[in-house]
Amino acid sequence: MRLIRHPLVKRDLLELVDHIVESTQGDVAAASRRLDEIDALLAEIAANPGSGMRLAAPLDGWLVRHGGRGHRITIVFKADPQQNALYVTLVAFGGQDWMSGSVGRKTFVNESLLSQNRSKAEI
Repeated sequence: MRLIRHPLVKRDLLELVDHIVESTQGDVAAASRRLDEIDALLAEIAANPGSGMRLAAPLDGWLVRHGGRGHRITIVFKADPQQNALYVTLVAFGGQDWMSGSVGRKTFVNESLLSQNRSKAEI
């Protein structure tokens, strides 16, 4: 399954690493372990993209999964099985307000983007 990240997911990951390094007095290995946990959770989601808590309005159609040590990692996503695509709109850590952050990002999966992806897939 193709993984398509919202452009702000990169910022999410950088902020997560910065937060962990700062709160652990420079423990880069701890941040690296959390990134590994995110990769593992993304692999689990890709293997079973229908698994997760379905979200209500204003995030209808999106799902959320929590994982990693202490279930402190949150990933908000939407699968498009016809396109074999997994859209990730947000990666959060700890007590972040992932619900509000996701609402502002759900528009990256719009009809024009989906149409472009379908056109490319048909070629």
